[in-house]
Amino acid sequence: MTMSIEVLSPGLYTTVQDLGRYGYQRHGVIVGGAMDTLAMRMANMLVGNEPNAAVLELTVKGPVLLFHQDALLAVCGADMQPAIDGVRIHSNRPVWVKKGSTLKFAHAKKGCRAYLAIAGGWEVPLVMGSRSTNVRAGFGGAWGRTLREKDRLEPGKPSELALFF
Repeated sequence: MTMSIEVLSPGLYTTVQDLGRYGYQRHGVIVGGAMDTLAMRMANMLVGNEPNAAVLELTVKGPVLLFHQDALLAVCGADMQPAIDGVRIHSNRPVWVKKGSTLKFAHAKKGCRAYLAIAGGWEVPLVMGSRSTNVRAGFGGAWGRTLREKDRLEPGKPSELALFF
């Protein structure tokens, strides 16, 4: 089994996002990026990432993810009632997830977008200086689209700040 996080259920509209793709508007490429940059930056800060590290942006209903490795994560933004193996976890704080655990989200109770940061960020290719998904254009993020069942995502290398957890 590879070291990764597997998508068991993708949620309503889950994409990889960062702070956006700047400098290409004159070529018709939108900036894009996270809709709630404050929640995104906070999630990244909580796991020791740079502010622009790639996160998962969850819209209205979040995914179900299976962890094939231990990981440090944080969820910020809308309250989607995150739970690890059926036990609710708190948002807006770092949480340690053990290999073999399942992270599940429900429908948003308040707000509509939540951000899932993992220590090291999500390891997806840089396209025009950004890891953000542009679904309409079909590039960036994870395969240029929303997440699908059976997708596997790889976290990047955690910073030294994440090692304190």
